[in-house]
Amino acid sequence: MNYADHVKRLTPAEKRLVKHINDHWTREQALAELKSHLQVAIEVELATIPIYLFTYYSINRTPTGFPDTSLSQFADRAGAAIMSVAVEEMLHMSLSSNVLFSLGQMPQMYLHSPGPYPTNLPGHTKLGPDAKPLALPLSKLSVEQLWHFLEIEYPAASDAPPEGGAWKTIGQIYSYVRCIICSEHMKDEDFHRGETLRQIQPTNYSPNNIDTVYPEHSFNKHQAPPEKNSAAHAAAYMSREDSHAGKSQLLAITSREQALQAIQTIDAQGEGFGPAKFDDPSHQELSHYFKFLTLQSQIEGYDPKSEKLPKHPKPPAAAKQPVSTADLSGVVFNFPDNPVAASYLPGYAELANVVSGLYQYMLIMTESIFLQEPHNQKRYFNQSLHRSMIWILDKVIQQMRTVTFQENNITYNLAPTFENINLGHRHQAFSNLTSLCNNFRAQFGTEPWYTAAYLDDYIKMIPTLPDVSAFWPDVANPQLEKFKGVPKFPANPPAAVGKDEVRHACMGLNHCKGQGRTRDNNCAGQGYCSTALEYNYADPSQPNVSDHTCHVKNDCAGQGGCGLYGTAEEQDHPAHNECATLGSCATPINAERFSTDGPNRGKGVWKRARKVFEEKTWPTLRKDNPSLPKTPSPVPHQELFSNGPTMEWIETYSGEGMTACGASGMSGANSCG
Repeated sequence: MNYADHVKRLTPAEKRLVKHINDHWTREQALAELKSHLQVAIEVELATIPIYLFTYYSINRTPTGFPDTSLSQFADRAGAAIMSVAVEEMLHMSLSSNVLFSLGQMPQMYLHSPGPYPTNLPGHTKLGPDAKPLALPLSKLSVEQLWHFLEIEYPAASDAPPEGGAWKTIGQIYSYVRCIICSEHMKDEDFHRGETLRQIQPTNYSPNNIDTVYPEHSFNKHQAPPEKNSAAHAAAYMSREDSHAGKSQLLAITSREQALQAIQTIDAQGEGFGPAKFDDPSHQELSHYFKFLTLQSQIEGYDPKSEKLPKHPKPPAAAKQPVSTADLSGVVFNFPDNPVAASYLPGYAELANVVSGLYQYMLIMTESIFLQEPHNQKRYFNQSLHRSMIWILDKVIQQMRTVTFQENNITYNLAPTFENINLGHRHQAFSNLTSLCNNFRAQFGTEPWYTAAYLDDYIKMIPTLPDVSAFWPDVANPQLEKFKGVPKFPANPPAAVGKDEVRHACMGLNHCKGQGRTRDNNCAGQGYCSTALEYNYADPSQPNVSDHTCHVKNDCAGQGGCGLYGTAEEQDHPAHNECATLGSCATPINAERFSTDGPNRGKGVWKRARKVFEEKTWPTLRKDNPSLPKTPSPVPHQELFSNGPTMEWIETYSGEGMTACGASGMSGANSCG
C-alpha cells in the first residue's frame, strides 16, 4: 500500500528522494534522520511562537471606540488573526512532538527557543525570499513585521526539493520528513514505541477560543445571543474545524498514515500547498501565509510589487482606505524591538525575567505531559498549560505593557523578552521559578509602578502551578536523562486484574491492551513489566501482592521468571510454565539475567522469554483474535529495553528494589542468599 495515497501525493522531487532513501539508506539511518528532523521541526515551531505572541500583545484589541469604529474592529481582527496562527503553531509543535514520541524519543522544548532575537530559524538557509539575511525580530505590529511573518510562512514552490538542512521554506523540511516516513524502511510498528495514551490527546485542542474571534461589525456589548445586535451575531471565527488531515486536528500517532496526516495538517495550515490560499476543504479558513498577507494589505505602505511575493496565491489588492501609520499608533503599544532584560531598568528587568522564566517553565510542563498517567492528562493539561497561558502569562503581559519608560526621549511600553532563562535542571525548575517570583515581589512589590499595574495577583499565581519536579530525574545522575518519557517501575504488580486477564512474567509478554504493569500499554506484547504475583504457601487462595523472588514461588501458569535455578527444560521456556510453583525463578526478568543451564545457558533470559512468547504465545493469541498483526509489536522504548527491563530502570531511576534468589551476586538483582 502506498501510504502517500491517503494524504497529499508525493511530488516528483519527493519521489526521487524516497527512492534514494530506499536504495542508499539503512533502516537505522532512516530512523535517526526522522527523529533528528522531527526535533528540528519542533524547534522551528517553537521559534515562531514568541515572535507571534510579542506582536499579538503589542495590539490593543479593544481601544477607545470599540466595537463601533472601523479602526477598533481592525485592531481586534488583527489580534484574532495573529492569535489563531500562534494557537496553530502550538498545535503543530504538539503534532511533531506526538510523532517523535511515538517513535520512542522524548521531545525537547525547554531552553530550545531562539536566543537572542532577531533570529533565523533552525536549519534555515541564511537568506530569506528577498535574498536578504533572514533576521526575524520581536517587534510590534507594522507592515514591516508582517513581512517577517510572511517570510516564516512563505509558500514552497510546487517543485521545491525536500531539504533536511539549508531549507528555504518550512514546507521543505516537512517534505523531507514526509519522504522518510514514506520510505520502505519505516513500518507501522515504529510508531508504537511511545505509548499512544501518553501522547498529547485530541481532547486538549480546540481550533477556536475567545481570543481567535473578532467582530465583523458593531454590536451591543450588553445584548445576549442570539439577537442580531449581540456579540455572538457579530462574531467571526478565524479557524475552522475541518482544516486538517485525519480524524482530528490533534492526532495521537500509531501508524505511518497518521504520521503523514499530522505532517499534512502542519503543512497545509502553515504556508498552504501550492497556489491555494485556503487550508480547509470548505474554503473558510485562510492559510497562515494568506492570513498575514490579507492583514498586511489593510495597512498603509503595503505594496505587493515591492515585496518578493510568489505569484500564487495571488496577493490581495491594497485596501481602498488603509489604516494609516498614525491610526496604527493609536491601537498598538510602543514595544521596543528585540528587548532584553539586561537593557531594562531595575525592577523592569526582574519582571521581564519572571515572565521569561514562566514561559520556560510552561515548556517544561509541556514536556511533562508525556510523563503523566493517561487518566490524569486532561486535568493536568488544564491545570498547567491552560491556566498558565490564559490566567497568568496573558494577564501579566497585558498588565506589564501599561508600564512606560523613556529611552532617547521616546516613550516605550514595557514588553516581554521571551529569553531562555535557565531555571536549572527540570527537577529544580519549579523551585527556582518560585524563588524568582518571591525575590522579585520582596524587592519591588511595593514600588508604585508595580502596584499601579495590578501585577501582584497574577505574579502570586505562578508558584501555585503544578510542580513537575517529581517527573524528572536528578541532575546528579545525568545518565538517567535517557529515561525521560518512560514511566517508573511500579513498586508492586496490580492487586486486581480484569476478569479474563492473564498475568504475565515480564515486559513485552502481556496478552492484551492495558495489561502491562503500568496498565496503559496500547497492545499485546507492549506492557512495561510483570503483573505476576507471589505464591502464598500459607493460603494458596490469597496470593501475595508482590513480585516472586525465586524458584517455585510463582502463583500461576506462565509466571515463572527462569534463569537462576531449574532444569534445562524449565530454563529454556521462561514464562511458559504450566502451573503455580512450577516457574523457574524471579519476576520481573531483569535484562542482566542469564540462563545457567540448558540450550540458552550464558544467554539473556528475557530475550529467550520474548522469543518463546513470539513463537508459542502469540500464535494462540492471533487464533483468538485474527486482527492482531502477524508478529507482536516491539516492546516500549526498544532502544532502552531491547534486552528487557534493566536494573538501572528498576532501581536507579524508579527507586524500587528487586530481589532474585542466589548468593553469587551475578543475577543483576539483589541476592537473597
